[in-house]
Amino acid sequence: MDHSPETPASSSASPAPDGRPAPSSRRLIWMRLLALIILALAIALAAWWMNHRPGAPKRAPSEAPAPTVEVVTVSHAANAPTLEGFGRVIADRQTTVSTRVSGQLAPFPEGIEAGREVRENQLLASLDQLDYQLALRQAEADLATAEASLASEKGEQIRAASEYKTFGRNLPAAQKALVLREPQLKSAQAAVESARASRDQARLNLARTEIRAPYDGLISERLVGEGSDLNAFTDLLTLVATDRFWVRLNLPQADMEWLSTHARDGQGTPVLLSSKAWPDGQHRRGEVWSVLPSLEDNGLLTQVMVAVEDPLALNVSEEARASTPALRIGDVVEATLTPQRTASLIELPISALRSGQRVWVLTQDGHLEKRSVGVRHLGNDTLLVADGLVDGERVITSSLSSVEAGMALRARDDAPTSTPTPTAQAADAKATDDKTTAGDKSTATVEKDTAAGDKNAKVADQNTTTAGSDS
Repeated sequence: MDHSPETPASSSASPAPDGRPAPSSRRLIWMRLLALIILALAIALAAWWMNHRPGAPKRAPSEAPAPTVEVVTVSHAANAPTLEGFGRVIADRQTTVSTRVSGQLAPFPEGIEAGREVRENQLLASLDQLDYQLALRQAEADLATAEASLASEKGEQIRAASEYKTFGRNLPAAQKALVLREPQLKSAQAAVESARASRDQARLNLARTEIRAPYDGLISERLVGEGSDLNAFTDLLTLVATDRFWVRLNLPQADMEWLSTHARDGQGTPVLLSSKAWPDGQHRRGEVWSVLPSLEDNGLLTQVMVAVEDPLALNVSEEARASTPALRIGDVVEATLTPQRTASLIELPISALRSGQRVWVLTQDGHLEKRSVGVRHLGNDTLLVADGLVDGERVITSSLSSVEAGMALRARDDAPTSTPTPTAQAADAKATDDKTTAGDKSTATVEKDTAAGDKNAKVADQNTTTAGSDS
């Protein structure tokens, strides 16, 4: 009996007595089979995950929001346009005061100088009066002589009439007039009248040596100096009436229908005057007085006369004078006329008017409608519409890059709706369902993986038990 020991290699490679593989070979086979099963499961799980992985919820495409626009709600009301224009200040009365007689100019009275106010009948200037006083005395003497001659002739008339009656003769009318000295009486009477006229003329010339103001006014300029020898009708100074100035406005002919005039209606349209030369907030008020029959030089505008009382603010209180600017002749002023509001019209901002006298109306259901309107007056900032719109309608004042009739719009003042549309609700519901389904599938996959792991663990334990028993 051979008691030599066996090597481990020979014992592990030898088959079992019944011809089955050794336990170690069976364990290796099972391990390879388990590895293949696990690899197949991993590949299948990866393929399923790639096809069923949860993705972002799909939403239905939302519609583009409607553009937002500015609107005004219209209504008819008593309206009239505010008219604007420019005009020049001119004097109501401007007089060049002249002499009526010749003579040497005496010194001007105190206060008679440019820019000073004078009253009606106030002494402005005077001439040397000596010559005219002497002429008056001579005229009075001539009148006295003529009156004396007339009295003497009347005495002769009485004597001639008495003699004619004494003789008792009836003469023809022509001879009778000569006998009664009627021509001599008429001549004496004419001499008296002539002398009286000469006296009156001399008295008038003497009075004309004093030049007085024809009305209340302001001295604009003195034209001569004292001591000058002047002829008759020599200009002395210029005087401007201070009770009223005119502003001659130039307005379009279409604006005339809105104006009332003092000359025609008894009360003219009020006018507010302003100038860049005046401090901020200061202005003067006037009244449309009349409309001139002629157009301005270019023949395009109508001339309107506006009256301004007390233009130099001479009759206002001391407190009001500081805030009441004075008009100056030649000034260019801006005029704002406010006619009486009588016509029932709709007032719109100028931005609401489109080409072709159209406006854009935002309908109740939020769509754009192009509307033709009747424009009664078109100003710089506003326009007045006579027809084409209904009270309560909304007119668009915003500008839009592309405009189509019927396009959807939303007024800026309208609150945006927070209720989701049916399309958005369906998309949200679908996204929620997809997310729930994906979660459920993920849970099932985890459970399946857990079951596969438990099964693999059982197979490994069984193999281990079998190998131990074979040993």
